[in-house]
Amino acid sequence: MTVLEGTAAQAGGTAGATSAAGAPPVGGGTGRLGAVVDRLAGALAARTSRRGFLARTAVVGSAVAVGPWGFLTRPVSAYAAVCGIDSTCSSGYTVFCATINGGVNRCPPGSLVGGWWKSDGSGFCCGGARYYVDCHSYCSCGCSGRSTFCAEGCTSCSCGCGPAGQCDQRKVCCNRFRYGQCSQDVRCTGPVWCRVVTCTPPWRIPAWDCSTTSATDQRTGSHGAPSLEDCTPIGSRYTALGGQGGVLGEPRTPELPTARGDGRYQHFEGGSIHASPATGAHEVHGAIRDVFARTGWETGPLGYPLTDERVTPDGEGRFNRFERGSVYWSPATGAHEVRGAVRDAWERLGWETGPLGYPVTDELGTPDGRARFTHFQRGSVYWSPATGAHAVLGAIRGTWERLGWEAGPLGLPVSGELPTPDGRGRFSRFEHGTVYWSEPTGAHRVAGRLLEAWGASGWEAGPLGYPVGPEREDGADRVRQDFERGHLVLRPSTGEVTTTLR
Repeated sequence: MTVLEGTAAQAGGTAGATSAAGAPPVGGGTGRLGAVVDRLAGALAARTSRRGFLARTAVVGSAVAVGPWGFLTRPVSAYAAVCGIDSTCSSGYTVFCATINGGVNRCPPGSLVGGWWKSDGSGFCCGGARYYVDCHSYCSCGCSGRSTFCAEGCTSCSCGCGPAGQCDQRKVCCNRFRYGQCSQDVRCTGPVWCRVVTCTPPWRIPAWDCSTTSATDQRTGSHGAPSLEDCTPIGSRYTALGGQGGVLGEPRTPELPTARGDGRYQHFEGGSIHASPATGAHEVHGAIRDVFARTGWETGPLGYPLTDERVTPDGEGRFNRFERGSVYWSPATGAHEVRGAVRDAWERLGWETGPLGYPVTDELGTPDGRARFTHFQRGSVYWSPATGAHAVLGAIRGTWERLGWEAGPLGLPVSGELPTPDGRGRFSRFEHGTVYWSEPTGAHRVAGRLLEAWGASGWEAGPLGYPVGPEREDGADRVRQDFERGHLVLRPSTGEVTTTLR
C-alpha cells in the first residue's frame, strides 16, 4: 500500500507536517518527566565517547517514546542510539540515503531532488537547523492521471525497507508525496527513494535548484543513521565551506579513519577534508590535493593540512600549509610541494613574492644522493647536511648549471647570493670556489690558488677588478684568468701565481 508520509503530500508542504505513523511529537518530553529526561540524557552523553552529542540527541528524542527510565538505566547500543526513534520500516518514515549508499550522504544516481523541510535547533548540526532533502525516483513513463506521481510500475526503484542488520530500516521508494520546492520543472516524479540531510540551506546549493519556501517538522530532529556525522570537526568545516553548494560539492565517502590512525578524512566530489586533534579540520582540493595524494596523503612527507586553500599575497596563486611543508600552485607553474630546510630558505627570501618566485618542481634528490633541491621560477634552493640550504639565482645559477651543478668543479652552494661591498655586483660561495657577477662583466667562477691571490689583492675592490672570463689554459704549465684591469697566471706545477696589470 502506498504510504503518504504526513499531510505535506501536496507540493509546497506546510510547517508542522505530521507523520503517517501518528507518533506524538518528541524532543525532550513534557513537564517534570521531560526535565528529568533532559538532565539524565545530558549526564549520560557526558560520559560517552566523542559521539556523545549524537547519544544525547537520540536519547532526548527517544526517551519518552520508548520508556525513559528503562532507556536511561538500560541504554540500547550506541549503534541503535545513532538512528534514534522511528527507525523501523513500520514507522512509515523514509530511509536516509547514507544507509543505502554505503555510508555516503547523497542522492543515488538516477534520482532527483524534489523538496525539503527542516528541524530547528538540531544537535546534529551543532544547534542550527538541519535540512532534510527528498531524493525522488524519476518516472520512466507518464503520470498517473492528474497526479504528479508516476503511473504504477513506471519508476526506477521499488518499495521496500532499508538493509537488514542496520538500525535504519525506514522505507525505501514507498512514500508518495512531494514538498515541491526543488526541480519544479519536473512535473512527474516517483516515490521518495531516500533522503539526504545537510546543515547547509538547500537553496544555497545550485545543483539542487531549490526555492526558499520552508516547511518545519521538529519530530524528525532526532532521526539519524550511521555516517551522518554533521557536527564533527569535518562536518562543521564542510558546512562552513558551503556544504554541497561549496567548493567541495557532494560527499563521495563517509567519514573514515586515516591511515595514520590519529585522524579522520572524507572525500567529496571537489576535494577532501582531513582532520586530527592536533591540526583541526581543513580542506584540500584541485591540483594541490593531487600533490597531497601523490605524496601519500597525511602519511607522506607533508602530514596533515594546517590551512584550507588560500590565495597568495600576489593574487596569482593558491597554497595550503601542512605539518611539514606547503603546496603552492599558480597557472604558470602548476602545483608543487616545498618542505623542510628548502622551504625555510624560500620563506626567508619572501616566498613567491621574493627573488625565487613560485616552485616549478617538487623537492628532489641530487643524482649523487648528497643533497635535496627544489627549482623555482628564477632560481633553485639546494640543501645538504654538510652545507645547509641556500638559494642560487640568476646568472650565477646559469654559470653553475653550465659547470655541471653540484657534480661540477664548484660543488654545492655554501652561501646564498650576496652583494659585493662596492654595490656593483653579486656573488655566491660554493664548496670549491665562488661565482662573481656584475652587469658589465657577467658571472664567472674563481677558485683555488687564483681565488686566494685575487682575495689577497683586495677582491673586486683591488687593482684587478671583477673577473671577465673563466680560467683557461695558456700554454704549458700555465692557467690564466682575465679581470677588468689585468690577469692572473697560475703555474700548477709550483702553485705560484703572478699578477699582470694593464
